[in-house]
Amino acid sequence: MTLTVQFYTMLSMAAMGVYMGAAIDTYGRFTRKRKKPSFNWIVACNDVLFWLVQALIVFYVLLQSNYGEIRFYIFLALVCGFSAYQALFRTFYQTLLERTIEKVIQLYRITIKLFTILLINPVKYLLKLLYSLCIMVLTTCLTVLLFLLRLIWRPIKWVLLLLYKWTGLHKQVKKAEPILRKIKGFFQSMRKKKE
Repeated sequence: MTLTVQFYTMLSMAAMGVYMGAAIDTYGRFTRKRKKPSFNWIVACNDVLFWLVQALIVFYVLLQSNYGEIRFYIFLALVCGFSAYQALFRTFYQTLLERTIEKVIQLYRITIKLFTILLINPVKYLLKLLYSLCIMVLTTCLTVLLFLLRLIWRPIKWVLLLLYKWTGLHKQVKKAEPILRKIKGFFQSMRKKKE
């Protein structure tokens, strides 16, 4: 391995140490642990996956810089990069991360409000308007239909009354009225007995 390759490897591993520090802070920010330390399978799986991904990223960078040769100074460069992050960049990065999270949350809220104002509210108003129009049309149709039925029913009613009188059915109904009263009285007495 030439000196240039070793130098690039040292620089890339120091940069990966800085990256590891930022990644650990970011992961810790998004997975804040509970106050009571208790074992949780989901948290444990997330931790294992996080460290596997970080190891794969570091190895990929190492593979690109010196074809994957592992030497002691590589670990030393990683530790130096991580220490440099802790000493120089940590407070700046955490402040930047918090501001970025706040801005993303604000952008999300603004997007939801705009979506509600520009899409959901007009659709609601349109549906209310359509419902009102449908009710109005149905009421108008029913009113017209009832009016037409009354117009048709009056001549039919007159014809039926004339037939009722000409056929003598009204006399038969008058004769049957006492029987109908007795039947009605019987049902009323049965209802009172049940109560």
